[in-house]
Amino acid sequence: MTPACPQCASTLAVLDVLLRRNRWGGAAPRPRPERWWECPACAWVGAQHRDGEPLRTMRRLSGPDENCPFCGEEESSVVGEPWRRPDGELRRWLVCLACGTGNSLRATGD
Repeated sequence: MTPACPQCASTLAVLDVLLRRNRWGGAAPRPRPERWWECPACAWVGAQHRDGEPLRTMRRLSGPDENCPFCGEEESSVVGEPWRRPDGELRRWLVCLACGTGNSLRATGD
């Protein structure tokens, strides 16, 4: 079942986000483990970790942070809502839509 956009209620489209970096022995790119969605009407983007789980809204970055810190692709970085770890540190999930690399980073007051 294709979900509706949480922002504008349009039908979402599948967004292919492939892991392209560090593919040992020249292996082909493979899909990230999450299912990625984008809205053709309002440019919303998000991920769903498992079928039936809620969509996780990702925000496209702008300015100097919009370029991927892993592969350098321009305007490709998205970030999730910050969360607090058990030790109190505030973190956020950053993913590059071009190379598929993701990382949990310390949140810096955005």
